[in-house]
Amino acid sequence: MTRRDPQRSLSVPVRLVGDGQFEWSAVVPASDLTPDYHADSLRIADVEVPPGTDVCVDVTLERISGGLSVAGEVAAAWRGPCARCWITLDGEARAHVREVFTVTPSEGEQYLLDPELVNLVPMVREAVLLELPIEVVPCPHAEPCPNLPDELVQSPDESPHGSTEAADPRWAALDILRDRR
Repeated sequence: MTRRDPQRSLSVPVRLVGDGQFEWSAVVPASDLTPDYHADSLRIADVEVPPGTDVCVDVTLERISGGLSVAGEVAAAWRGPCARCWITLDGEARAHVREVFTVTPSEGEQYLLDPELVNLVPMVREAVLLELPIEVVPCPHAEPCPNLPDELVQSPDESPHGSTEAADPRWAALDILRDRR
């Protein structure tokens, strides 16, 4: 069995764009966006796009002066642990892209345009990575999280130190309003 060539699966022939616009869609495995030398590179901290996950690309390519404009949407499912209880959570990274491909790109601003093919791999990979959550991924459970050990569970009215008084006197006025409900 041969591995699909990601350069082919995410490449669009320039001739299809012509002098106008061309709409293009593809669904490729996330493994097509990772270099061969780094198998799990669609990862930010503990959040990853699993290698077998499909990445959906739906873009419009348009001829512009000096190159091509590519605009549309990229979506991929991600998996990562809850920051409180470490239960595995699933989510979706959805990025709106608007990029320029040119024969002589400015580094970090444009992508390289081959005279015959538009290679979307670098753009799609970057878009997915930028949409992965890098901060705490909260568990969708109501407070308190049911997967936390008992010693870590606190009631919503308690401060982290076990006292029911406000931790900061500047918040006291808001605590009074909350108690009026």
